[in-house]
Amino acid sequence: MNAPARYQPIQVTLHWLTAILVFAAFILGKVMTRIPNDDDAKLIPLATHMLLGILMLVVIVARFAARAKLPKPIHASTGNTLLDSLGKLVHYALYLFVFLMAVSGMMLSLQSGLPKIVFFGLGVLPADFFDFTARALHGFIAPALLLLILLHISAAFYHQLRLKDKLFSRMWYGN
Repeated sequence: MNAPARYQPIQVTLHWLTAILVFAAFILGKVMTRIPNDDDAKLIPLATHMLLGILMLVVIVARFAARAKLPKPIHASTGNTLLDSLGKLVHYALYLFVFLMAVSGMMLSLQSGLPKIVFFGLGVLPADFFDFTARALHGFIAPALLLLILLHISAAFYHQLRLKDKLFSRMWYGN
């Protein structure tokens, strides 16, 4: 069977949904760090951040399952074996780090009792989230994920603008 020229519409949708969720969660996470934990104004952004993380986990698992089941285009080559291998590694690292970001956030919320505080109003936020081990992991993954995303975007633009191989069309809708 011949490989398709582009990804399936469900794969495209999950890709862009992942991008939006990660971006929104990252921005909201940064905004929340400026709100003191003893300020009730932190509860709504925190609840939203947590829901984004749960949705992100569902989407990334669905994305990985779709990737395993559906036909996909052949790997886009740069003509350089090292860069091509790096590209494959970055793609899998993106899946892993988005997954780990969501899981570490869930671990942090459970360690700190956030579900009952944020969703049921039972208790108060901890004085410092850094008192919980999962916060260190969550905090390490965030910038690492950001770097992977920047590398991914840079590579996509390299393909599109330098190699002129129309890479963008593979991850969009159409024929």
